[in-house]
Amino acid sequence: MSASDYTPPVSQLLTCGRPKATRCSQWPNYVEEYGLTAADVPDLIQLAVEDELDWDDDIECYAPIHACRALGQLRAEPAIQAMIALLADRDNDWFMEELPVIFGMIGPASIPPLSIYLNSTEPSIWSKVAASGGLEQIAVRHPEHRDECVGLITDVLSHHQHQPPELNGNLVGRLLDLQAVEAVDVIEKAYKEGPMDEMVCGSWARVQIELGLATADDFTEEELRHKEPEWMDSIKAIAALRELSQQEVSATPKLTAVGSKLSQFGRGSLSTKGRKSSQAKSGFGTQPPQRKKKRTRKR
Repeated sequence: MSASDYTPPVSQLLTCGRPKATRCSQWPNYVEEYGLTAADVPDLIQLAVEDELDWDDDIECYAPIHACRALGQLRAEPAIQAMIALLADRDNDWFMEELPVIFGMIGPASIPPLSIYLNSTEPSIWSKVAASGGLEQIAVRHPEHRDECVGLITDVLSHHQHQPPELNGNLVGRLLDLQAVEAVDVIEKAYKEGPMDEMVCGSWARVQIELGLATADDFTEEELRHKEPEWMDSIKAIAALRELSQQEVSATPKLTAVGSKLSQFGRGSLSTKGRKSSQAKSGFGTQPPQRKKKRTRKR
């Protein structure tokens, strides 16, 4: 379907533009504002996964995000598989950040598909991280399913030796958020056997403190300090070289020439110095979603 194929009330989401709020508590009430009902779920699902929109349109390209939010507010269980498929779009910050919340809104019916997804081999690291976030959100919003969600996340962590450290670190982070003391044995084993990205979840000592099993006084400074991954060594080396280079430049006598205008370079009327940019900084929600270009239909 193209944008022109949608009809009210779903078509109204094509004109919403860039979402002004990222926190779900600040999202618009799509159901009330646009009069959406269960009858609109099929079209909302189609819009959420639409690939024929004009992705260069700064307004139209955000419609799938609004559709996903509306499906969450409608607790649309028929949309679960479509939302699972969107987890593969790991380059879309909006989906990675908001789909876990939407799974939580839809509720416990999302648990089995998320569990299957987490235990499959195809998804990327960050797609699995988002899926585990869905289980966490369900546990928070539906406390009666908290133990089930904790058990599923713990089970995935038990396969830590065959998983990337970033995924293991994020799984531990989910369990800490849920205060999953019952998972402590599996967490400890994951730390001992690795791999573990402690930059995500802290040291084993910090984990014990977070779970209320110990206090900071029980550990040395070294035990409290998280281990940095090997790739940090190269970053530190580059940073050190840059600092050394800057020190050498600052120590070099500055050459000045009579009548030289070099000191004024970059300070003209078009200079950005001294002015704050009106553009949002890079990060979540500052870049529009990227999808396929709009296709021209053959006649």
